[in-house]
Amino acid sequence: MLRNNRKVINSLWPSRIPNEEYAARRANLMKMLKKEVKTGEKQVVVVMKGARKSFIAPDVPHAFRQKSHFRYFSGVTTSDCYYLLQSPTSTDSQSSQILFADRRSEYEELWEGKLPSESEWEETAKFTEIVPTNRLLQTLEKVVDKGTAVFFDTTSDDFLNKFLQNKANSVKEVNHFIERLRVVKSENEIDSMRDVCNLGAQTMASMISGSRNLYNENAIFGLLEFEGRRRGSEMQAYPAVIAGGVRANTIHYLDANNDLNPSECVLVDAGCDLNGYVSDVTRCFPISGYWSDAQLSLYEALLYVHEELITYAHNMEKVRLSALFRRMNELLAASFSELGLIQTKDHKEMIHQAEKLCPHHVSHYLGMDVHDCPTVSRDIDLPPNVAFTIEPGVYVPMDWPVKEFRGIGYRIEDDVATSPTGGIELLTAAVPRDPIEIQRLMGTAE
Repeated sequence: MLRNNRKVINSLWPSRIPNEEYAARRANLMKMLKKEVKTGEKQVVVVMKGARKSFIAPDVPHAFRQKSHFRYFSGVTTSDCYYLLQSPTSTDSQSSQILFADRRSEYEELWEGKLPSESEWEETAKFTEIVPTNRLLQTLEKVVDKGTAVFFDTTSDDFLNKFLQNKANSVKEVNHFIERLRVVKSENEIDSMRDVCNLGAQTMASMISGSRNLYNENAIFGLLEFEGRRRGSEMQAYPAVIAGGVRANTIHYLDANNDLNPSECVLVDAGCDLNGYVSDVTRCFPISGYWSDAQLSLYEALLYVHEELITYAHNMEKVRLSALFRRMNELLAASFSELGLIQTKDHKEMIHQAEKLCPHHVSHYLGMDVHDCPTVSRDIDLPPNVAFTIEPGVYVPMDWPVKEFRGIGYRIEDDVATSPTGGIELLTAAVPRDPIEIQRLMGTAE
């Protein structure tokens, strides 16, 4: 059966990933990459670049988040690091793992605090050597030669990419290999997804309950961040979409600074970031707490589609996101035709109009990034422990022939995962979708 996860996690939200799992991930990657080497390539070297600290203004840094690929293999969350994996060069040699990282001076520690100790880094990264970052090229000069197959994120650093191209036998893009590993979650990762999705759902529910008659999108943004932070969220998973009225028809509307009309509905698309994993939830609700007839009828038509898609995904023998997308368009066409939003009876034209009303896919993979593993096709049968979203939408333009629905934009989004026992697990059950339940959160249900 479809599992609803309403478990309340310890408020400290400890990381679910044991140190041994990082080592297993590195071994799995190296095993995969060794199958890609050409004749004459006697070793594999993987160069991973972590995220750099960036600045809003001189000496004023942005909030830092480690690159997901880097954290996935090393567990290191410090900025400006590199990590090098080297396969054995002969049967009697050992693989090596080098972390390139700098210590802070006493002056830097005064202003920025201390970095983790080398022993703390070593717990997850298990490096054979730690080297200052200014010795990266010097080290690569020794490690890489014309018998080396190098795997690297070639888009991350033009200078380093050119250096490696000149030194190695071949330089191959590594991201799609990493994403093939990352798309299927371990049991520990699925627990991490349960944690963050439950957190994100609780945050959304509490935000809705406090949003009645708020006067500006930015006020909702502040409430949303407060509700997430006080529950343990480390940051927003992505810039939240908080769109009142017709602004909800801009699918990635990010300004969140316009006044709200009491007669409008608002669309909120937001997620939490916890221990390197993220949630992604969207809900819509009337600012006044009361739906107009047109708002409610369109919302219920979309909710029907959403509920049917969850059931459809749960009952699929093998979940395939491309099949889920086709099913969404069929359901949107039928539901909106019954509502009167789509007025043609020609099936092909109904599907075409449904695609105009909802111009995005029904799903994307979810994990350490909100649009996780983008190089993995959405036209594959999913194994167990793959997390993804289900998010049908409707965005009625101001020139749509049916006047009563013009300017309304809705999206309903939940996070799910394929289950080892069959079907899917709903990870965001802690926030309601039913319009009466939404009103109950807002204190306006009769």
